Amino acid sequence: TDATNNMDTAVDLDETHDDFIKNPQGKDTNDVPSSEMLGDMQTKISKEAAGQLWTAGKNSTQKFISTYVHVDFLRPYFDIEPQDFRNRLVRSFIPSAQLGAPQDVSAELYGPLMLTLTLVAILLYGMKSTGHHMEEGTLIGTAMVVCFSYWLGISSLLFFIAFVFNAHFTLLQILSITGYSLSGHCTVLLLSTLFDHYGAPSVFYILWVGLGGLSAIKLAGIYLSRTWSSREGTLLAILSVAFHMFSILYLRFAYHKFYEALSATM
Repeated sequence: TDATNNMDTAVDLDETHDDFIKNPQGKDTNDVPSSEMLGDMQTKISKEAAGQLWTAGKNSTQKFISTYVHVDFLRPYFDIEPQDFRNRLVRSFIPSAQLGAPQDVSAELYGPLMLTLTLVAILLYGMKSTGHHMEEGTLIGTAMVVCFSYWLGISSLLFFIAFVFNAHFTLLQILSITGYSLSGHCTVLLLSTLFDHYGAPSVFYILWVGLGGLSAIKLAGIYLSRTWSSREGTLLAILSVAFHMFSILYLRFAYHKFYEALSATM
């Protein structure tokens, strides 16, 4: 009997030794998470993190849109009395006599926007009066792209040059004065188109030098008065006059060629 007990004790000691080698800390192997469980936990955590990032980005975007596209944000730039709009139209043809002091420039976009749309209508009238026929949507779309590209593109270019030359302008001010200078484009192109029906094409050059030149001189005077260096101000004024005068020539003589080339490709 004692021998049997000693053998049983030896067997138990061997099994305990084997268990200790397999699990030296004495933990239950059923408590150790499997690789599948770890993978599921990582996937769940990743999905929750992605969802939180999406929600945060969505809230930030909605906040940005509600802040910067709200009507109240744009209202000050389009809030103008009719008589003020009329006076600014008239003054766009009258060069200022204040050569030493900086001229006042309003940061207002209602007048420039209306003048740009008016220029679109005048181009459409001129194209139809010369017998150009095309789909109405294409005709309007082409005119709008040309007019708005000139207004926004030339304003951006002049703002960059004014920034380099240390001129005292904001982008909204340059958008405003460039837009009001379109009154020269509208007047010259409308009157010259009307006089074309009476067989007087030379009237265009008179209007171009007269009304177009007055609006260009007005534009140049503003740039000169608000640039600290007279040399850089003169260069900025020359560039603005060149853009102004040659754009009238382009809309008068070259725009229809661009339109015809576009219609040939469609």
